[in-house]
Amino acid sequence: MYKKGLVVLSLILALAMVLSACTTPSTETPTTTEPGTGAAVTTEFKSADPTTFVTATIGEPDVLDPALDYETAGSEVNQNVYETLYFYNKGSAVDLVPMLATDYTLSDDGLTYVFTIRQGVKFHDGGTLEPTDVAYSLQRATLQSGTSSPSLLLTEPIIGIGKIDAADLIDPALEDDPEGLQAVPAADLLAACESVTSRIVADDAAGTVTVTLAQPYGPFMVTLAHTVASIVDKEWAVANGVWDGDCATWQNFYGLIQENDPIAEMANGTGPYKFVSWDHATKTVTLEAFDGYWRTEPLWEGAKTGVASVKTVLIKGIDEWGTRFSMLQAGDADFAVVNRANISQVDPLTGERADYDVATETFGEMKPTENPSGALRLFFGAPALSRSDILMNESVKVNVDEGSPFIGTGSIKSGRGIPVNFFENIHVRKAFNYCMDWDTYIKDYLLGEGTRVPYTLALPGELGFNAADPMYAYDPAKCEEEFKLAEFEEGTVWDNGFYMVATWNTGNTARKTALEILSASLLAVNGKFNVSVLGMPWAAMLRYYQAGKLPMYMIGWQEDIHDPHNWYSPYLVGTYGTNANFPEAVYADFKSFVDRGASATDPAERTAIYTELNAKVFDYAPFINGPLAVGRHYEQRWISGYYYNPLYGGFYYYELGKQ
Repeated sequence: MYKKGLVVLSLILALAMVLSACTTPSTETPTTTEPGTGAAVTTEFKSADPTTFVTATIGEPDVLDPALDYETAGSEVNQNVYETLYFYNKGSAVDLVPMLATDYTLSDDGLTYVFTIRQGVKFHDGGTLEPTDVAYSLQRATLQSGTSSPSLLLTEPIIGIGKIDAADLIDPALEDDPEGLQAVPAADLLAACESVTSRIVADDAAGTVTVTLAQPYGPFMVTLAHTVASIVDKEWAVANGVWDGDCATWQNFYGLIQENDPIAEMANGTGPYKFVSWDHATKTVTLEAFDGYWRTEPLWEGAKTGVASVKTVLIKGIDEWGTRFSMLQAGDADFAVVNRANISQVDPLTGERADYDVATETFGEMKPTENPSGALRLFFGAPALSRSDILMNESVKVNVDEGSPFIGTGSIKSGRGIPVNFFENIHVRKAFNYCMDWDTYIKDYLLGEGTRVPYTLALPGELGFNAADPMYAYDPAKCEEEFKLAEFEEGTVWDNGFYMVATWNTGNTARKTALEILSASLLAVNGKFNVSVLGMPWAAMLRYYQAGKLPMYMIGWQEDIHDPHNWYSPYLVGTYGTNANFPEAVYADFKSFVDRGASATDPAERTAIYTELNAKVFDYAPFINGPLAVGRHYEQRWISGYYYNPLYGGFYYYELGKQ
């Protein structure tokens, strides 16, 4: 998941292709007797343990600190344990409802928000929610920063467009350089911190928090629904070694990474579930219902109140498909991640199915399948606000003399490696794009349930997307032509060949399949082109790519907010852009367009900016953009309450129930 946005919320609503009504059919009537009336829980399907949810997923979280975690496994935990001022209105990607705030006012100039903080809310450790906790949480998330963290979602509205890191308050050259930042004169550090804390002010007596933005920022409210804006208990955080809120010390907590983050593997929120444990040996996170949960009124019509009905949630990271499948068959998993390659095994177990209707933006009737006694149900076809792409690193951060398993010898000489700047060569990047056979991937892996889109970053329905824009189609002849033009000191890539490693996160067979197709296509073009496809555990792959050590890897992006800025920014200047290690001039050029696109408020002006940027990105070919796929959600038929929200990191367990 990840990055940012701009434009007025009403504009986003008008632009969205958006899943603002992704609701689930009624769960009141048994489908076995009245087929088509809804996703019913029937008396035929009963869980052996209705008090526990078991999710069989892939991998485990990276980290649990909501100011640092920027991936979906961690955000699934955080969105159940922590809460934000506002939250998504059920399945909507843009419509919000009050959560820890009861309401807010906005000044006429669009800069100043005053939030009324809900009273009587308890943290899991017994502390009471106060405006001070809210202000502290937003201040800390903004100042802690680091370009691989989600804090840039807050820095842009609070510090200014284009400022993706708190270090930018002093010098952008200090981004991701904690030691350099700590060496800055104390007066400059103090001023930088106070420029943030003066914009986020608590009034405990009035029960309010006032946030003053650097400029009007349409998606600010939607940003506050993201887990980066989760509210933590200040007293608890400070007691556990996190920043104490003093501007004299903020620099000591800048750019935290998992290894030195005091709350990397603990959590204390106000949410319906409290964090119990994280067992790395079994990749299992355990959550338990919070008996002191505050909610007495539903967040939306039909939503639950009170303590969660399911008392325990077990989120199990099980990369091996056979184990996940066995758990589904035996009823030991309520949900399981089903890769596209495995649906032929699961579909025969599916007794009912509801298809997503794009026109109404809802799931249609739940209807029986050819096997109406099957124990599973399927929700099919909801469009995801996400995509998986193959990314290239233009300057691999390794010492060639020490060797690297990812780039071989560090040279194309004798075809046993690649230089660290292999992908800085435009012909190499274009050749890889032309050698990727996405049509085969869609046909054989996605089983036709996907589509290619133009070589752009915005999604259909967003400003900047143009269906008539060009794309790189699979073309071995052009692939060969570009490789013959790619020259290095050792000679041409075509004559010498190369060896490198491309990585994917273990368990995600979709990404493995895509990289294997690319590897095979390259080898077919020239027998000297060798790409080894390597699976790595999710957390390890994140560490390596964030350190700039991977030359090529496949990874996904899920929108943080439904706006094109949330695509252009991460891929060109944010977390993926910084790890692509573009040449300085290229980065600066991309950044100027990204910043102007975010700053413009007129849709026509933004469209013109993104149209020009799209042409630049196509010509530069910085990544290999994957197709858009539609979703499949399988669950046991004893579950009730499922609905689809494209911005969730996983499930929001509070609304779910079991028969």
